[in-house]
Amino acid sequence: MLLCRYLAQQRLEDLRCVAQTRHRHRCPHPLLAPAGPAGMWKLLPSTAQHGQLALPDVLMAVYDLGHLPYGEQLRWRTQRCPAHATAPGAADLALAAWEPFDPLLHAAHIHTRLPHPPPRPHRRG
Repeated sequence: MLLCRYLAQQRLEDLRCVAQTRHRHRCPHPLLAPAGPAGMWKLLPSTAQHGQLALPDVLMAVYDLGHLPYGEQLRWRTQRCPAHATAPGAADLALAAWEPFDPLLHAAHIHTRLPHPPPRPHRRG
């Protein structure tokens, strides 16, 4: 996202918008918008970014937003739902839950397999 890798404090599905609603509560909407452009899970090299020490090169699962428009990547970085991404006057009630990813500090979070999609319910016919 915006030429940097980040580690979220929780699962992508659990990330909420950080904006304040009109009722002065935190927005309950998820960051992962069900009806919007989505990132793609990819296996990418865990090579270090600028200024980081390198680990042996291994492929790791990354939720890649690089193919999305700049505005959508910025929405993710500011951690706002689609409705609040277009409302710059709305204050934030929480900090965005991103931390720049460092392969040495976050080695425990490196997964070498893509996440499995959730199981679909079986239909009886």
